[in-house]
Amino acid sequence: MIKSNFHIHSEFCDGKNTIEDMVLAAIDHELESIGITSHAPIEGESHWTMSVGDLDKYFEEIDRLKNKYSSSIEIYTSMEIDYFFDKGLNPSMKYYMNRLDYYIGSVHALGSGRNGKYWYLDEDPESFVSGINETFHGDARKAVEYYYDILSNMVLECNPDIVGHMDIIKKNNPGGKIFNERESWYKSAVDKFLDVVKTKDSIIEINTGGVRRFGLECFYPSHWILDMIRDKKIKVTVNGDSHDVGGVNYYYAETAEILKSKGINEISVFKDGEWKNSKF
Repeated sequence: MIKSNFHIHSEFCDGKNTIEDMVLAAIDHELESIGITSHAPIEGESHWTMSVGDLDKYFEEIDRLKNKYSSSIEIYTSMEIDYFFDKGLNPSMKYYMNRLDYYIGSVHALGSGRNGKYWYLDEDPESFVSGINETFHGDARKAVEYYYDILSNMVLECNPDIVGHMDIIKKNNPGGKIFNERESWYKSAVDKFLDVVKTKDSIIEINTGGVRRFGLECFYPSHWILDMIRDKKIKVTVNGDSHDVGGVNYYYAETAEILKSKGINEISVFKDGEWKNSKF
C-alpha cells in the first residue's frame, strides 16, 4: 500500500478544507506521512495562491498540528512553488525557504498577455489556446518544447525535491486536439527533460489529482512516460495533489497496480525528516 501524500492543499490557497480536515482524512485513510503544500504567494494573484500576509499563520498552524497529531502521523511543512520563465523561482519565497521541510517545484505560466499578467497553461481550454496564439503565434509544438525547457531550467537551477505534475501541459489537450504527445518531437522533449532530472536526482511526482478532477487522461505523467522514468532509474513519489478530503488517497490502489505493471516497485517517501526509498 501507498501510505503517504506530499502534495496537499487547503483553504490557505485553492483547497476546499482546512489543514486539520486534511490531516484527519489522512489519518482516517491510515497514511503515515504527509506534506502540506499550499500554493506559494504570487504577486497579482489571489484566487488560487496564498497571500503573503497569511504565511506566518500557515506555518504556525502546521506546527500546531504536527504537535497535536504526532502520535498518529508525520506532518511536514511544504509549499508548491512556481518557477517562472522570466524570473525563476517565485521571489516571494526568498525569505521563507528555510522554514520548509521540502518543496514541490511546478511550472504553470508560459507567457504574459497584453494586460501584462501571466497566463497559465492549466486554466480553461480557451485560455490555453489563446495563450498559445498570443505567445507562440499558434505554434503548439513551440509552446510544449518551451514548457519542458522551463521545467529543465527549474531543475537545473533550483533542484526542487519534487517536480510537480510534469506533463500538466496536456490537461487542456483532450484527445490530442492541440498536439499529439505520441509524436517523436514530444517524446524527445520529455526524454531531454528526464535526463536533466536524472542528473540532479530530483523526484518525479506521480500525481493522481488530475484523475480525480478531470478524468483518466489527466494521470500525470502519462503511462508511456513511466516506461522512460523506469528505464532511466529516476525516483518517483505518489501524491494526491489533494484539494479536498476526498482526494487524500484517491486512485492510489490503481496507481500502485500501474506502477507495478511497469516494473516500478519502490517510491520515495519523506520519513523521519529525510527522503527514503520505500517498497509498496
